[in-house]
Amino acid sequence: MCILATTPATVTRQVATMGTTLQIAVVARDRSTALAASEAAVHAVEAADARLSTWHRDRELDALNHAPPGAWLPLSPELVRDLEAAGHWWRESEGAFDPGVASLVAVWDLRGAGRVPRDGELERARRSAGFGHLEIGVGRGRRLVGGFGVDEGGFGKGVALGDAARAALAAGALCVELDFGGQLLFSGECEGRIVAIADPFDRDQVIATLPLRSGSAATSGVSERFVEVDGEVLGHILDPRTGRPAPNWGSVTVIADDPVIADCVATALFVMGPESGLAWAERRTDFDVVFAVGAGNGVVLFSTSGVFGLSKLMEPHDYEEMRAEPSARGRMSR
Repeated sequence: MCILATTPATVTRQVATMGTTLQIAVVARDRSTALAASEAAVHAVEAADARLSTWHRDRELDALNHAPPGAWLPLSPELVRDLEAAGHWWRESEGAFDPGVASLVAVWDLRGAGRVPRDGELERARRSAGFGHLEIGVGRGRRLVGGFGVDEGGFGKGVALGDAARAALAAGALCVELDFGGQLLFSGECEGRIVAIADPFDRDQVIATLPLRSGSAATSGVSERFVEVDGEVLGHILDPRTGRPAPNWGSVTVIADDPVIADCVATALFVMGPESGLAWAERRTDFDVVFAVGAGNGVVLFSTSGVFGLSKLMEPHDYEEMRAEPSARGRMSR
């Protein structure tokens, strides 16, 4: 009797969801298993969208955002988990990452055509912003002040990616490769891929590459998501500490095993800026970071000391404005 070995099958698909595109590649022992695993991944992302989206009034997080202040609202275990994960990085980053900025997003109209708020408007929005205005209990949550709301933009993709990968592996996938609007996740027994790092001021130009066998890579910058008001470009990443858009100094790419960590930390580091961000990141062991910082007419790359395999594809130039390395422990690539 001869038993023939089966050749692993790969299924790829693309889904429009959560305001962007999810690309899925699943490897399994056979095609039917790969199809089932890809479907499980899609269902997991749809479930994440159903509880986290604040673009629709029938979603669980949106209901929390509109509940009367002080009134407890029952929450699913999944949403409690998501909010607690986001809250962890709010505390760890000392507020540089803060998902409780819905009032600020609204006052700048970052989901619309954009506007520059008057000082009084901005101050009122700041008073109702901040994740500290949310209390989470066992299976429930409540807003403590009117006007407060959670914006899922800084952690929603990471949550969905983690859920999708776990669902696909549970359904029999051997390897799951996901690209969710630019955030990557490789999970399982994958061969790994090369992560491209784009010029933060010209996203069509790749300036460096980084190998990634497993885990997630998330990049934060404002070159692709912004609004323009009266000639002023407003990035979509707000500094919760000032209530204003964070300055466009370049971009930051975070590599972490957990996609939620990569998503939250990338936002936090962009808000901190490269010098403070690198100093904070070097004290951590749960992620690594590559910064791409505008300097004169070029871009300078530097990373935390745990990054290996970073390769330049373009030679940066004109570093006259880069006076000193942001950290002696960071490695500058020039």
